[in-house]
Amino acid sequence: MPSSPPPEQRPVLSLADERERVIQQLSDHFANDRLSLEELETRMELAYKASSSADLQRLTADLPSVAAAPVPAPLPAEELAAMAPDRERLVSVMSETRRRGAWIVPQRLDLIALMSDTTIDLTQAALPTGIIDIHVRSICAAVKIVVPPGIQVVSRLSSLMSSVRGGGEPNVGGGEEWKTGTVVRLSGWVLMAEVQTKVRHRERSSEE
Repeated sequence: MPSSPPPEQRPVLSLADERERVIQQLSDHFANDRLSLEELETRMELAYKASSSADLQRLTADLPSVAAAPVPAPLPAEELAAMAPDRERLVSVMSETRRRGAWIVPQRLDLIALMSDTTIDLTQAALPTGIIDIHVRSICAAVKIVVPPGIQVVSRLSSLMSSVRGGGEPNVGGGEEWKTGTVVRLSGWVLMAEVQTKVRHRERSSEE
């Protein structure tokens, strides 16, 4: 009787790769409100101290699996604005995060940046009218917020050993009213980090 084939061997991740995978899982759970900020910090600290794969696996054993979100098809800006959520959270932990292009800007965006480089670009986004609250909690990170001309930016950020630049950009031409009914209001706190607000003007045609 022929012997059964040997079981398929799965690739073995290195401890560093396993640690990176677990940290990403913890960040995803935090973004989905399954972990508090304190729980995230505690488990991440344990992940860096872990000396075996078993130690790392225990950090996510009590958490459900996070399914990957499907990529939505592009929609016109008007439809995107109508679908704008009231609140959204963006988490960037030891990574480079870019939110740009045609995307839906919520009325309130909670931005958490930890030892990362994050850019929020509103120039091509669907913007709701009224006040857009961007609540920032940034530690040892660089955050850049790019807005189109005519958007007023009001900063209420508290900072410690940090650099906070930009905000309150006037409309081109001087003396004119704001082009839109949208105001970006920054709040929160910045610790040993950098927050910069920029206005990106539309490119002029070669005939001008």
